[in-house]
Amino acid sequence: MEVSCPMAIKDYNCNMGGVDKADMLCSLYGMDRKSRKWWHRLFFGIIDRMLVNSYVVHNKLEDKAIPLLLFRRLVAQHLLTAATPPQIGRPLATSVCNTPPNPPKRRKTDLSVSADIRLTVRGVHWPIFDEKRSRCEVCSQNKIESRPHSKCSTCKVYLCCNANKQCFLTFHEVNNA
Repeated sequence: MEVSCPMAIKDYNCNMGGVDKADMLCSLYGMDRKSRKWWHRLFFGIIDRMLVNSYVVHNKLEDKAIPLLLFRRLVAQHLLTAATPPQIGRPLATSVCNTPPNPPKRRKTDLSVSADIRLTVRGVHWPIFDEKRSRCEVCSQNKIESRPHSKCSTCKVYLCCNANKQCFLTFHEVNNA
């Protein structure tokens, strides 16, 4: 026995692809977690939809589609490594011939690495351990003798990084700028 399909169901089945696809992509690697605060779930749901929409647009713009998990990892990695903190204050003025002004002379209390390198792109500063030992930048500023094996992978300065001394954290904090 043949039963005719109502027009509303026929229209839904023909046009449901986008909504179901978005729901499917959100549920694959979704950030939906139980929470006592209703707005947490709403916020993470919006973030999920934003990532899925940007993933769809990215795949339409690029010739070769990438998997969703790789796309999400690339977004997270870029946010960790390429984000720069907001500029505070006015930029330095340059002279008429577009040469930057002479940097101030280094005092013994200044750190060897500029604040631009220490404080920007924080996702790439990692402690690495070396065979060689050298003076800790923060300890030597405080007139403490310390020769750790650990140094920053980006700044290339030796810093204490253990349970007793957290010079690595102190060196990369904003209030040291």
